[in-house]
Formats: sequence, structure tokens, C-alpha cells
Amino acid sequence: MTSSHPAALPLLIGIITAAVTAFGLTGYGFSAIGRGGRGAVARGGAALAGALAAVAYVWGLMSLFLDESGTAQACQDANAPLYGQVSGYSVSYLPPALDCRMSSGGSYSAAVPGFLTPVMTACAVIAVTLALIAVAERRRIPPVETPGR
Repeated sequence: MTSSHPAALPLLIGIITAAVTAFGLTGYGFSAIGRGGRGAVARGGAALAGALAAVAYVWGLMSLFLDESGTAQACQDANAPLYGQVSGYSVSYLPPALDCRMSSGGSYSAAVPGFLTPVMTACAVIAVTLALIAVAERRRIPPVETPGR
């Protein structure tokens, strides 16, 4: 059986980077909303959605990190009846995934919860959309008021 175990150093770097990013985006998001102003809610919402995407990414990387030494066990736990057909493993860091490859050519996921990738994707799309709305709101020229009317 071939194996491609997740490497601990890239996982730790990713976990620390994503956690610091989530922390920073959370602080910026709440302070942007608190300060108010044009586009504040969109800016803050974009930051908070980005923070949630980063938290989901940390969760996925933590799942890989905690399973680093027991890849075979994760494949067995994920699908015991198919475990006898497992011929190898493949690891992905973006999105975080551990796939158990079967000799028949198929594969199944293990270790990382399946809902994390859709959550990360949805949060990233929301963050980008809100950031674009915030930019458009900032660039919007306020109507000119004429005195005496």
C-alpha cells in the first residue's frame, strides 16, 4: 500500500497563518461595522465572512494534522467495508482533504468533514461579493445639494 501522509510542517504553518488571519479579519470586521460610515456593513461583513472561511480552513487542516500518524486508521474509520480495497492515500491542502484510493480506481474521503469545503467556498464567495459592494459603495458619489432648496 502506498501512502502520501500529510506533512506536519506545512500543516502547522497553514494552521497558524489561517488562525491569525481569522483573528485579524474578525477584529477588523467588528470594528468596521462599529465605526459606521459608507459601506461599513459590507466591509465588516466581508471581513467576517472571510474570517469564517479561514476558521473552516483551520478546522480542515487540524483534521489532517490530528490524523497525520493514522492515515490508514482514518480510512478504516471512514468506511470499514471498503477499507480492504484501499491501495493508497492522497492528501490535499487546498481544500483540506484525505482521500483513500481504492484498487478499483475509486476513492472516498476520510478525516476531514465533508461540509467544510462547501462552507469555505460559500464564505469566500460571500466575502468577495460584499467586498465588491463595499468598493462600489465607497466610490458612489453623493448627490450634490443646492442651497436654498
